[in-house]
Amino acid sequence: MIIVRPVEITDIDYLMEIALAASPGMTTLPPDRESLERKILISSKSITSTIKEPGSEVYLLVMEDTDTGKLVGTASIIAKLGMDDQFYSYKLNKQTQYSRQINKKVTVETLHLTNHFEGFAEVATLYLTDAYRKNGNGKLLARSRYLFMAQFRERFPDNVMADLRGYFDENGRSPFWEALGRHFFDMSYSEADLYGALNGNQFIADLMPKHPIYVNLLPIEARDVIGRPNDQGKPALAMLEKEGFRNNGQVDIFDGAPSVDAHIDELKTIKDSHKARVSGTVAAMALQGEPEYLVCAGDIRSYRVCISSLMIETDGSVLLPQTALDALKIGIPDFIRYCAS
Repeated sequence: MIIVRPVEITDIDYLMEIALAASPGMTTLPPDRESLERKILISSKSITSTIKEPGSEVYLLVMEDTDTGKLVGTASIIAKLGMDDQFYSYKLNKQTQYSRQINKKVTVETLHLTNHFEGFAEVATLYLTDAYRKNGNGKLLARSRYLFMAQFRERFPDNVMADLRGYFDENGRSPFWEALGRHFFDMSYSEADLYGALNGNQFIADLMPKHPIYVNLLPIEARDVIGRPNDQGKPALAMLEKEGFRNNGQVDIFDGAPSVDAHIDELKTIKDSHKARVSGTVAAMALQGEPEYLVCAGDIRSYRVCISSLMIETDGSVLLPQTALDALKIGIPDFIRYCAS
């Protein structure tokens, strides 16, 4: 069975394999063993910490094929942006100017450097290996983060955001970066993105221009990709929008990709989820043809998510097949949270 659970230090070898498969491109999962070990330790510390309000915690989840014990994907949640480092984005605005002398009005777009998303949670590091991009695994992996936030709501603020990958060509070249960022940082897009992921974003505040950028002064190929995700990221954007995320004019400072956000309590997975007591088991044969659900259970240290059919009793309790109970490591009368898959 396919499950999602918190990462453990014993996962390091498999996590390294995933990081190598995701490289280049996913700077939040660098193929560097020391960096990955540090990420695992941060996640483990976050999970074991008793907190009164959201802070600098980062929760790294992994997808496991329990039949082989192999890890096949990752997803993470940053509890609150801006706690240890500033988080920057551009706000795309319109500015209108009028000249009475020549009776002409001109409207131009401008990019303003902002810290708009500081204080938001962020869902990030979503990656699934090629062989497992089927059978709803991608939705399970992505939405396991929302169920995690629902289960442990006190650990997160009111809002959440997500960054997407921006457009780059077949040579890995970002037109937006080449037109703007390279002039101030004298490094390639991938170098700057990786440096920020490993060392923080203070260098952005130090070197990025503080004045608005007039979009009409940028080359046409750079203007055309502002707010455009990479072609491979379009399904991810569609999935985020279906969940309730919206584009409110914020774009990534490196590649011009759209940054989307939502109120956590308004996310579809959270709104449509239900808590229920497990009152018994049901044979898998009896559930053939029945709808499937995302099912999660456990405290924060033993959190597990899987896809399973279930039977809802008249009193609101549920019956699950034994295979699902085993995958979730729960029994009767433990509680689960479930929502339609």
